[in-house]
Amino acid sequence: MQSSNERDLIKFVPFNSCINPSFWFELNRVKLDDYKLNDDFKDLEGFCSTCSSNNLPPILNFDYSSFKKNNDKTKIGHENIIKVEGQIKIFNTINEFNLLDKNKLLDEFGQNIWNDIKSGRALDDPNKLNRFCLIVFANLKTYVFHYWFAFPALTFPLKSYYQLKLTKFLDYFSTEQSEQILENMDRFQLNFKSHQSFFAIDFESLKVLSVKDGVNFHNCDKKILFGLYDPNSQSNHPGWSLRNYLALLALKCKKTEQETRIFDIVLFRDRYHGGERKSDLSLIIQVEVFNITDNEEKINTIGWERNEKSQLHPRIVNMSGSMNTEKLAESAVSLNLKLMKWRIAPDINLEIIKNQKCLLLGSGTLGCNVARCLMAWGVEQITFIDNAKVSYSNPVRQSLFVFQDSIGGESKENHKSVKAAENLKLIYPGVHAKGEVLSVPMPGHYVGDNIRSKVKNDVKQLEKLIKEHDCIFLLMDTRESRWLPTVIAAAEKKLVINSALGFDSYLVMRHGVKKGDPEKDKLPTNFQPNQKIQSNHLGCYFCNDIVAPGNSTIDRTLDQQCTVSRPGLSMIASALAVELFANVMQHHLRQYVPSIFSNDISADSAESCLGIVPHQIRGYLHSFSMILPASQAFDKCTACSNEIIDMYKKEGFDFLIKVFNDPNYLEDVTGLKELKAALDQADFDLISALSDTDDS
Repeated sequence: MQSSNERDLIKFVPFNSCINPSFWFELNRVKLDDYKLNDDFKDLEGFCSTCSSNNLPPILNFDYSSFKKNNDKTKIGHENIIKVEGQIKIFNTINEFNLLDKNKLLDEFGQNIWNDIKSGRALDDPNKLNRFCLIVFANLKTYVFHYWFAFPALTFPLKSYYQLKLTKFLDYFSTEQSEQILENMDRFQLNFKSHQSFFAIDFESLKVLSVKDGVNFHNCDKKILFGLYDPNSQSNHPGWSLRNYLALLALKCKKTEQETRIFDIVLFRDRYHGGERKSDLSLIIQVEVFNITDNEEKINTIGWERNEKSQLHPRIVNMSGSMNTEKLAESAVSLNLKLMKWRIAPDINLEIIKNQKCLLLGSGTLGCNVARCLMAWGVEQITFIDNAKVSYSNPVRQSLFVFQDSIGGESKENHKSVKAAENLKLIYPGVHAKGEVLSVPMPGHYVGDNIRSKVKNDVKQLEKLIKEHDCIFLLMDTRESRWLPTVIAAAEKKLVINSALGFDSYLVMRHGVKKGDPEKDKLPTNFQPNQKIQSNHLGCYFCNDIVAPGNSTIDRTLDQQCTVSRPGLSMIASALAVELFANVMQHHLRQYVPSIFSNDISADSAESCLGIVPHQIRGYLHSFSMILPASQAFDKCTACSNEIIDMYKKEGFDFLIKVFNDPNYLEDVTGLKELKAALDQADFDLISALSDTDDS
């Protein structure tokens, strides 16, 4: 036995973590979508290569695929890529990260490795000897990550490993033997689903064995070399993986009467040079190992990675500068929404809302605010319709415009719909917004032969847009401008959200959506107050009227031509319109959800994960009050009754042109004219009866 001054302590080269930027992108995603507030340890995977250039330390690599729950376990073959299993813990606060007892955590991981060695699990799966843990605090707003890797290695007080001799692989074995070992190594790896980092070699037969078989043969006094794929290429020092391997051999190999034993360890460094596979960098070291027993009183664990300054402190990486700005924006936009799922509304389905295509008729005060609310909900496909231009009075009230947008002359550039779409993209580049300059034909607005062709094209364009979108928001100034999109949307069975303003009052409502079955859509005759109304029986914006919509601006003064409202009213109504849309989307029936009745919401408060889905919301700022009425459809409605829808489907533009030129035609089609005549006659009869009574 050599004296202590003839022996050298083995210097183990620790792992260095190497993190691909994609790792941080994926960590950001899994924290938001999967882990949320859960800060338990989760499985993670690293990759180390034995093909690195000389003089490089052992490097453990991580990328987006490290988070895969079911990574492919098939053998990687001569790629010499070794998978290393570990765990990650993502803290919710920086305080928790800083206050963690790092030494205690590392000792726990070390104890798990020691338990696997004692139980024999590490003999059955020696890859368990290679492990890591990662602790992280992720600031998801700034994309700054605090992190610290540990590569647990067992140490035993007063006991050390000594290197007695170092031999090159090709000096220990002949060229023929070396080639035979390479062939046997490949054959050995084929027996496993994952690449084996540890192995043994029978010196006589040169057969490559599992560690378990190697220990058994060694205990039967056969000459066995124990080996590992050494991830280190730096000089003649072994990689970090050897530490725990020696602990296993010290415990499981047959004891001798002496306090220490000697093993020949193969540091297998499989390399490719110029397309040729070589093992000339491989080494064999003779190691003196102390005897250890199952009941070792004290086991220490080391392995926290040093930072860039070689200090035992966490590292910090700021990814905000290297991440694509649009991707950053996309992630940031979804942050608040995804945080809802963590604790407040775990059942919310954000994808349904995100994938809705929304058509906004009107790009003014209501249209601008609705668009911004939709975008905040994650809606990415928004189309504006308007034919007006941005005026000097608009920017202070209409949130998508600035003063410069008012200066456009006669060019198309300052049309409200176009500018609204452009400015929405300036706020968030990920939104797919477009503006359509389009006049919506209206009842009572005469269409002469000279513009008939243009109006027909406008109708076709409106029909096309409504068919292409999922939800239609009616946000115009006049009552009659809402008629045509109401008819088309009813015929196409589209969800319509209507919002209208008074001076200090507002209306937000969803139109009923018919199912297209005459029997099911037929209105019940025994409707009772305070009962739910099925969606296909709910009224539209025009169902409470007994007068056909006509030209309401023809004799208006300036204050009557503009929407004169209290400044905050549009923001309230717009927000409620979008929130109503969101509630509809979260109900399992979607647009076919029935109404609640009156203001009694006690039994209906859980209709969707966001709450109730009313038919109408009527608010009054003068009293700061709100009511939630629900009304059944009117069988003589001038917009959604079966007669109107059937006539529109049957005659198309020919029917519409009659309405545009003579709105009273609607009263003829629906029977309103006869109803009004009957009411007038009833009033006359009542007056006559009262007059006769007075005379008597």
